[in-house]
Amino acid sequence: MSLNKAIGSALSVVLLAGCAASDVAELNKKVSDMSYSLLSVGKKTDSNDSGGLPTLSANRIVVDKKMAKEVEVPVDVDTAAARVKRYYKFTSSDEINRLNSGSNSNRWAAAAITDGAYAWDAQPGAYYKMGRDWGADEGIEDNILIELEKNGAGSRLYITFRSSDASHVTEAYTGNLFAQIKQVAEGKVR
Repeated sequence: MSLNKAIGSALSVVLLAGCAASDVAELNKKVSDMSYSLLSVGKKTDSNDSGGLPTLSANRIVVDKKMAKEVEVPVDVDTAAARVKRYYKFTSSDEINRLNSGSNSNRWAAAAITDGAYAWDAQPGAYYKMGRDWGADEGIEDNILIELEKNGAGSRLYITFRSSDASHVTEAYTGNLFAQIKQVAEGKVR
């Protein structure tokens, strides 16, 4: 019986190890899948995916509806970008860096500005990109992204408005905003 007991014990160990190995394999696959999704930050997987980190909190509003418009203005890209930046109070990365090198309250201000839909890129004479959260009702998250690029002697603006509320992503809701951005870039609205 001691031989049967030894064989039984060995068989139990092998079976338990097999179960543990399958559990480890399953856990390993989950970790691998999560790592892949984190390494895919910013890569689009389909037309509805904006890329980025997965939402970790159920309370975070998902901004998944958008409306975009392309307009041309007869103003050089640097002037158009300066007007849009000033009028809509976009913050450059230089301004963020200055705040971050200051006091705690300045660093907190920088963190508040860069939280959400903040975007800034500038290649003077050629291209500007600016984005931020946009005023919205309680429980609704809106944001705007404006890209300006040199287009001959003028500029081309790509305006993208995103919202978590479909009623905000309509011509009736964004039409005046898009028209105003064009007028600001042209210098008609100051």
